Amino acid sequence: MGKDNYALMTGIFMATLITGMVIIIIWLGDVQQKTHTYVAATRDSVTGLKAGSIVYYRGIKVGKVSAVRFDPNNPDVIIVPMELDNELRFTRGVFATLEMQGVTGLTRIALKDSGDNPEPLPDGSHPGNRIPIKPSLIDRLSVSGEDTVNETHDFMLKLNRLLDTENIQHVAAILTHIDTATGRLDSLQDHADKALAQMPLLTADARHTLTEMNRLASEFKQLSGTMRQEMTTLSKQSGELMQTGTRIGQQLLHTTLPRANTLMLQMQAATRRFDRVAATLETDPQALLLGTDLLPAPGEPGFKEAQ
Repeated sequence: MGKDNYALMTGIFMATLITGMVIIIIWLGDVQQKTHTYVAATRDSVTGLKAGSIVYYRGIKVGKVSAVRFDPNNPDVIIVPMELDNELRFTRGVFATLEMQGVTGLTRIALKDSGDNPEPLPDGSHPGNRIPIKPSLIDRLSVSGEDTVNETHDFMLKLNRLLDTENIQHVAAILTHIDTATGRLDSLQDHADKALAQMPLLTADARHTLTEMNRLASEFKQLSGTMRQEMTTLSKQSGELMQTGTRIGQQLLHTTLPRANTLMLQMQAATRRFDRVAATLETDPQALLLGTDLLPAPGEPGFKEAQ
């Protein structure tokens, strides 16, 4: 009786197991029919990604990776076929990034849509319908870190060349010159302080000078007014003098000069007469007593006897 019960229980268990397996196979077959394939592609490394890796779209699990392999037509490209929920529809703005799953070292795919191209993306493995895998933030930081390390290395090399013995000596000389210049600047500041201390006195002198200049300007203004009045009076007197001179000139021209001319002619005539008288007296003094019309006496030249 015990053996029959054990055989019955074993038969029931086997029947249940086979039924469960059939149900699971049928369910998996139904799930397989409700998915469609999209292909992601990249030229970068996909470390940690393998078949069965989970695919997320905007943080929601939507499928899994079915394979990771090289493109047979272009070995530089890695293609990643993905079996995704049949209800999903993507646009050509969709892209994929790789994300680490905790500390397991495994990688999952995160799909995102940039929204810059609303054209629908067909499914399938056609090269024109592939979803690009872009570098994740960690990858970009890694590349940036490598660039930073390289730049730091170059900077250290340049710094080492800059801080060689000769340049250090030059820097020391420059610092010495700076100290000297600082000392001279302090001395110059002292002189400037002294000059600033004398500024009130100079200001007072300048104010006094300005006061004197204002006084002189006032006096010069008064003197200019007086000179203007004197020049006006002198101008009037000059006008009157010119009018008087004009009248005197006209009188001299029309009255005095003709009379003077007549007098001069008379004086010239008298002078000629006087000259004739003087000549006569020199040649014939007796003519002063006897006249000039006497006939020659006997014995004198020109005497003629009466006929």
